Amino acid sequence: MADYSVKFQGMDDLIKHIEEIGKMNTARKIVKESTVNVARKSAELVPVGWGERYEVKTKKPKGYVGGTLKRSQVISYTGLTGEIKFGTDYAQYQEYGTRFMPARKFLGTPFIKERTSFIAKLKRLAQ
Repeated sequence: MADYSVKFQGMDDLIKHIEEIGKMNTARKIVKESTVNVARKSAELVPVGWGERYEVKTKKPKGYVGGTLKRSQVISYTGLTGEIKFGTDYAQYQEYGTRFMPARKFLGTPFIKERTSFIAKLKRLAQ
């Protein structure tokens, strides 16, 4: 599985400060919103179909139905934690690539783009 995470140093102090000013529900909404944004963008970037997004040098197999990776996406968020998982065995090969195929960063790219926005929202909340 493709794993990305954001870790904050001083998270306990941040949580304590947010609880003191009474904005914990807003912090949970920010986590949920950012998780959904990354999930939505990654669903758009998931390699789906035979040669539709990336060039394929072979013909589509008879009876081929694409989209298993896209359909296997599971989103969960509890409190201050958000998770996006893809439930196929080959998701990591699509994300990181192999020596025979290039990486197709369908989860990493949206995560990196959303990370700066997420941190900025938490900083505004903590002020």
